Amino acid sequence: MLLQTTPATTLAQIPRTLHPEALETPEELQAFYKTEIENARGIDRTGQMKICLEDAHAAQLPFKAFLLGHPGVGKTTEVNKLLLELEQQFRPLRLSVLSELNPGTLRYYDVLLLILIRLVFEVSQAQVIGFEDTDLPKMLADVRDHLAKKWTRHLQVDAAEFGAGVSIPFLKLFGNIKQGRTRERGSEEYELSLVSELTDLMNTVLQECNRLLRKHQESREWVVVLEDLEKIGLSPTALKELFMGLRPSLQSLDGHFIVVIPIWLKYSKDADICRPPNFESFVLPDIAVYQQSHQRDEKTIAALKAVVTARVNEDLFADGVLERFCIASGGNLRDLFLMIRSAMLSARLRYANTISAEDADTAVAGLRIDYKNSLGSTGQDDAETPLSKKLDRLVAIYQRKDPSVEVPDPVLYLLLRRRCVLQYNGAGWVGVHPLLVDLLIEFRKLEPGSPGGSLP
Repeated sequence: MLLQTTPATTLAQIPRTLHPEALETPEELQAFYKTEIENARGIDRTGQMKICLEDAHAAQLPFKAFLLGHPGVGKTTEVNKLLLELEQQFRPLRLSVLSELNPGTLRYYDVLLLILIRLVFEVSQAQVIGFEDTDLPKMLADVRDHLAKKWTRHLQVDAAEFGAGVSIPFLKLFGNIKQGRTRERGSEEYELSLVSELTDLMNTVLQECNRLLRKHQESREWVVVLEDLEKIGLSPTALKELFMGLRPSLQSLDGHFIVVIPIWLKYSKDADICRPPNFESFVLPDIAVYQQSHQRDEKTIAALKAVVTARVNEDLFADGVLERFCIASGGNLRDLFLMIRSAMLSARLRYANTISAEDADTAVAGLRIDYKNSLGSTGQDDAETPLSKKLDRLVAIYQRKDPSVEVPDPVLYLLLRRRCVLQYNGAGWVGVHPLLVDLLIEFRKLEPGSPGGSLP
């Protein structure tokens, strides 16, 4: 949680207000969320999701959606804002695969088991529906019996540990799911055979949990939010395999779901076999600091400045420095915040009271080096895209002479994942990150002084 919700007035206070974590509480959102950013995106995707969720609640029909966006675009903040605005209609069940699952041992049905057990745990808490409801024990008993008979080996819990009545060892189950279990020959085939039955049980539980919540919390319903899939460290191939396994269950589950996924998954060649057809896709685009003509977008730059000055007093920046950061970030909020924090440290090392142009130069140069390194290759894979192809594609996108260079392929996927190329608004055009424009000039792929770089 942010330590203060008023703008920093000294350099030492900047870490208290400016960090890349998402805004979470109503106080944080009220203090720091700027609608100018929504306008700068060119399309309000979370506003559209809000309408869809409200319609689904009114009709008592399931709403299922993927929220997509590149790292640093603000997906988690948008989800937090959406759920707070809909707290009268929905109670969220938020699941982070990063903190609750083990990427080294992950099977797709671990995600299903986690959803089931967390949902049952949450609905069984006294503050949710109270213990007086006589329908709850039957549902708990059904879940206990299914887990004890079918999943004890995978969950590493003896059937006897479930005890009598409705006893479920939640804490041990959560710990064991997170720890995971190494693959054993023959066991996985047996577990796969149980997934259909598990999905049927999950549907029964989802329907009953929604009924109980509507009864005890003024018609609220559960919405399951699955997050951090891009942070868990799975390779693109492994992540696609995870969704191919989940697809049939996600398609048939009778509940509200928001799944936050990397944007490249939508555009990969396997997208159709990964994405259930009844899931809508809402893409949260990047924010363009340059127009397609390479002219600065003053409206966007002003929106980014508003985001920063809500957190940091503008007097802490020398003339032109904040604008420099906004342009060099390429509109990526995470990069913007990291550069300012880096420059703040440089200024404090000098015992200065403001961030100077020299501090900004150092911070921007550091991030530019990171992007330069991202163009490299490990040398461990013969199929890796060579630097020449990456640079050729960057130049072609920059020059905007051939629209076909924006059609997704392995080279463009790679540049998008590494944030060298950014993807903008409802028109769906792509552009080269300003720091990469700097590098193209450095590599003599563009003429010196070409517009669109990090210098204001």
